[in-house]
Amino acid sequence: MNRAVLEVSGQRVTVPQDLVEVREKRPDRFTVVYRTYDDPNPARGTRADAGRRYGVCPQVRNPHRVRSGIIPSRATCQKCKHEGIVAWWETG
Repeated sequence: MNRAVLEVSGQRVTVPQDLVEVREKRPDRFTVVYRTYDDPNPARGTRADAGRRYGVCPQVRNPHRVRSGIIPSRATCQKCKHEGIVAWWETG
């Protein structure tokens, strides 16, 4: 199996290469991220806590909480005001 080494938050992480997609330019839509239950949440209990499922702004990589049961088709970044579609179909 081919593997790729990524730098994430200053640490090297090895992942299967078929999980990595290299793009020529930054996406224009919000990405949905699911944290696993054993992933630590350093922001838990603070205003920065985005929960287990959150959207990420493509412009400034700012996380946005996605409330349980609500699946928005569009989002607006509170930090940079970028508005765009939420790419639910890319979550796998």
